[in-house]
Amino acid sequence: MLDWLQTLRIQGHQFRYQLSSASDDTIFCSCFALFILDLFGETKNFTNEERQGWISYIQSFQNMEHGYFEPETYYHSDKERICYQLTCFCLSALTILGAEPEFPLKFIEQWETPEDIKKYLYDRGCNEGKPGSGNKAMFQAIFLTYEHERMKDKNLSEKIDAWFEFHNETQNRNGFWGSDLRSHYLHGLQNGFHQFVIYFYWQKEIPKLDRIIDIALMSQDKEGFFAPTPGGEACHDYDAIHTLAMACRRTDYRKDEIEACLSRALEALPSTQNSDGGFCQSKCKMKRLVDFFRYIPFYFSNSSPYLWYYRMRVCLGVVVKQKSPIYTGWTKKPRFWNESNLWDTWFCCLALTEIAHTIDDNRLEDFRNVDFHKAPGLGYFPQ
Repeated sequence: MLDWLQTLRIQGHQFRYQLSSASDDTIFCSCFALFILDLFGETKNFTNEERQGWISYIQSFQNMEHGYFEPETYYHSDKERICYQLTCFCLSALTILGAEPEFPLKFIEQWETPEDIKKYLYDRGCNEGKPGSGNKAMFQAIFLTYEHERMKDKNLSEKIDAWFEFHNETQNRNGFWGSDLRSHYLHGLQNGFHQFVIYFYWQKEIPKLDRIIDIALMSQDKEGFFAPTPGGEACHDYDAIHTLAMACRRTDYRKDEIEACLSRALEALPSTQNSDGGFCQSKCKMKRLVDFFRYIPFYFSNSSPYLWYYRMRVCLGVVVKQKSPIYTGWTKKPRFWNESNLWDTWFCCLALTEIAHTIDDNRLEDFRNVDFHKAPGLGYFPQ
């Protein structure tokens, strides 16, 4: 896999990587490549020159006036999401390299009081579980946490408390956020995963954790994946696996079932690895209406009528759209469902390594000697 990773490095540019062989390169891709290298301990072998080169390259994307990190070009209409997302990735990358941002994170000053924290979350629809709102809630908490750990500021501590108060007060009955039906099931799990990352990092009790576990277990199909489409999807799979692996450390509720569930996931995830060594979104192709009917057993592979409907609706949409390429806003060009790429490779490897640190299975020896992120955010997992 690491050999495949180097095929995506831009010739003549040590720190620039393409997202996939058919896509282009951006600072996002460089972060993902660094995360994969670090997960498998390769950053420990960097020379001082290489390490400083990476640091300088990442720091060059920081906005001097406001302190956030910006891509050279925005490929998504929600510039706030892209900017904050990149800032989180760059903070994680700099932490890996033993460095910090070159300039202060002045943009955090927009949240002057605990009430401003809650207002931001309400304004972004985090209480309603709007698509992408979980990401923005996580970004805000990462910024506050990162600065709190650096500055030991009492005011930041109060703002972090306000963040948890908001989420405790607005949870729905299944432990997610949002009142519509989808926010109580797969969408709720995927969106809420981002907030759970913060709860787990701060070792805070998650209200309704039993129900969250119930939904995560219920969402697994017979093959071992957690996506609403057959063949899995890296984001859906990692969201559920991380939630269950962390929950397994916090409670004995359905512990045996969680371990069995993760064991089934272990059987499924390697099937998304291509012969070149990289992982893809999914190898399952649904292009024609006959494909939709071929997967009828998949739709009914659990006991929830709503999940039956949800899977059929999502899969029908995939067929109608002819399983279009995946645009994320990270690059100008998309990635394809069955194409090896940095994002799906990082997430699938994270999922496998977290399973390796949760259950006892001899097949996971190669995934036990790894390095997880120390900074809050995606990639963090206590060893």
